[in-house]
Amino acid sequence: MSNGNIKRPIWIRITLYGFAAVLFASVTIGGLAWYRQSMSSEKSLEKELTADLHVIQTDMDAQKRAAASLALALAGDPQIADLIINNDRPALLAKYAASLPAVKQQGLQLITFSNSGGVALARVHSPETFGDDIRGRRKMIVAALAGTLVAGIEPGRTSVNMFASAPVMKATKAVGVVDVGTALANDYFKPLADSVNAEVAVHIIQEGKFTVQASTFPDKPILSEQQLEAAANGEKIRVRALRNGVDYEIAAVPFKDFSGKTIGALEIASDVTPIVEASQQALWMTVVATVVVSLLSLCGFLLFARSLAGAIRKVTDIMAKLASGDTSVKVEGQGRPDEIGAMAGAVEVFRQNAIERIRLEEETETNRSLSEHERIEREQEKAKQGAAVQFAVDNLAAGLEKLADGDVSYRINQTFSDTLDGVRNDFNRSAEKLEEALTRVAQNARGIEAGANEIKSAADGLAKRTEQQAAAVEETAAALEEITTTVKDSTKRAQEASELVARTKAGAEQSGDIVRRAVGAMERIEKSSSEISNIIGVIDEIAFQTNLLALNAGVEAARAGEAGKGFAVVAQEVRELAQRSANAAKEIKALITTSNGQVEEGVQLVGQTGRALETIVSEVQEINRHVAAIVEAAQEQSAGLQQINTAVNQMDQDTQKNAAMVEETTAASHTLAAEVASLNELLAQFRLTESGYQSSAPSIRPITAHAAPNTSPVRALGRKIALAFSGNAAVDTTGDEWQEF
Repeated sequence: MSNGNIKRPIWIRITLYGFAAVLFASVTIGGLAWYRQSMSSEKSLEKELTADLHVIQTDMDAQKRAAASLALALAGDPQIADLIINNDRPALLAKYAASLPAVKQQGLQLITFSNSGGVALARVHSPETFGDDIRGRRKMIVAALAGTLVAGIEPGRTSVNMFASAPVMKATKAVGVVDVGTALANDYFKPLADSVNAEVAVHIIQEGKFTVQASTFPDKPILSEQQLEAAANGEKIRVRALRNGVDYEIAAVPFKDFSGKTIGALEIASDVTPIVEASQQALWMTVVATVVVSLLSLCGFLLFARSLAGAIRKVTDIMAKLASGDTSVKVEGQGRPDEIGAMAGAVEVFRQNAIERIRLEEETETNRSLSEHERIEREQEKAKQGAAVQFAVDNLAAGLEKLADGDVSYRINQTFSDTLDGVRNDFNRSAEKLEEALTRVAQNARGIEAGANEIKSAADGLAKRTEQQAAAVEETAAALEEITTTVKDSTKRAQEASELVARTKAGAEQSGDIVRRAVGAMERIEKSSSEISNIIGVIDEIAFQTNLLALNAGVEAARAGEAGKGFAVVAQEVRELAQRSANAAKEIKALITTSNGQVEEGVQLVGQTGRALETIVSEVQEINRHVAAIVEAAQEQSAGLQQINTAVNQMDQDTQKNAAMVEETTAASHTLAAEVASLNELLAQFRLTESGYQSSAPSIRPITAHAAPNTSPVRALGRKIALAFSGNAAVDTTGDEWQEF
């Protein structure tokens, strides 16, 4: 048989079958990889959009807390209630106008004071506008007048703003409201949008249509009127758009006011150009890899098939020459350890049989004189040898067919003739070696599958724990931020207390000096009283002597008779005058004695007052030292908490990055498990012995979103600490009062 009679060469079929199998496997693996990449890209896009929306909502909540803290601080001013009751608008503006620039640096632009009737008494940010009743459009003012701190979004005088309203209390009664707010305009959203690399637009419903109140988009917002209306009705809106060469992932959520009424929609467009480009690049890499693997497989199968066909063609040519009677041809390939070597060995046996047949024919020709019985015996022997050769060829063909079907467990158990049994042993050894190699591959595949499943399980658990840790760190960062704000406020109040104690100390020292001077004055009064008493004593003695002299003068006048009567009258008057002087001196002395006792008692009391004031001054000085130490410690605590807050925020960012990395690792482990399953499916095409590998491709579970972690208790702790530092019993700090999007 010549090579020209081969119409369908086997190498073409081997190449086509092998290439088709590899192409199918490559396309399948590439399709799975593309699907996994698409799912991963979609999840990354959704995560990016969700993270940006979360940042914006978190910042707005922080602004509400800052507005509430400032409103509480202003409402707690002891002078504010009297100013509102007296309708002292100039005093309010003069008191807080200088503080407005510092307040604006914190992102708060609106400060309004209202009286108990809900009438705007003074607007620090707009002094020329006042006197309007704002209860009609502001339900928060009504709630604040009921004694509750509230915060939320409501229509302002010119636009929709974010407010915090705190009641001003006077003897357990709300006499007014302090309203602090932030304008939801481009100045607020632009820095926030730049920080998350996104665009934000606020659409407000006015007269049944959506009006753009604020927008950071370069041109105009992307979503249509119908999409905004659907978002306002609570439908999930998510759109992808390409504008000015930038890929945007867009979402819209309802925009609600303090009472829970939907007043518009918030549109956010995240810049996802890097994610889209990475996804497209990965897709093209998958396509190129599939094409390259297919071409390399085609070349490999082509070379293998041509090599196999060449070896078979050589054996076929030799067999054709042997069939034509050419026994001088050399049989090549007998030393090969594969089936071709076994076939070459069988052909060599055929050649030897042909030579033997020729020899027998020659012997028959030379021995024609032998008896017919001997000829019949030789022919039977020859037929027996031919049957043995045919039997060997049929069994070898059946074995090769089994190998071609992938059954490497097939063995030729029936023995051949002595000259051909070596071919059978060579075939069985080749099949055993092939089966051993495939069994080892199957064992390695099982090991890889077990490792991949362990990696996948560990990655899933790590991803879940990392997500929970990220949520806990985020809650911790928020709580620390609230604590830092509270400690700053406490430090400020401690400084004010220190200044008040210093003034008290100065007043006490001044009072002590005044008391010391009063004590000196009382001592001088006591000394003067003693001197006056001495003088009264002298006067009393003078009166006594005068009385005695008047008595002597009367005696002498009596002796003088009529001539001395006039002198006796004068002496009598002098004696009465001296008596009255003596009586008056006694009364004055008694009064001065009583006064001396009272002055002495006053001196003692003033002395005790001085000593008490000295004790008070000493204690005030001690209090001043303690308050100064408290202020210094509070400042150090504030600085330390600021550093801790910065570190926790950095930990939050690093944890978010780690969570993203773990999610990518989880996706890679799932891809590895899918590839192991594909390898098991390929091994399933081969049938081994019962002790060998039994393929069972595991089901690949899709990557599902992890369950949301439980809410961290840190936020509740932060609220309790904020409540403990607020010191306003009229504030309602329940979490239900905050309006979420």
